[in-house]
Amino acid sequence: MGLTCLVLFMTGGAGCAHEATLVWTTDQGGLVSYPFQSDADVLASSGRHVAFALIAEQCPKGSRIVREGEIPKVSRAADRAWRGQMGFDRLWGVQFACE
Repeated sequence: MGLTCLVLFMTGGAGCAHEATLVWTTDQGGLVSYPFQSDADVLASSGRHVAFALIAEQCPKGSRIVREGEIPKVSRAADRAWRGQMGFDRLWGVQFACE
């Protein structure tokens, strides 16, 4: 990830701290997530580009997407208890398998 951040920094990309996160990995694949704000932002987000760079780092021989979609950050019950104050950031997850 350090090399990815360095490349993005040198090319004028935004900071890497929260662009994408490797949630978990195994030898066979893993899950990467990134924040997004609107449905239109999911595919065009800089976080998506960083996420796929992380996947490429984990799977140098190639990978395939197993599934992807929005990851709930908090339970609905917790959000109701806090009356919607839990925040508006949304997370997109990409589960991948290495070839």
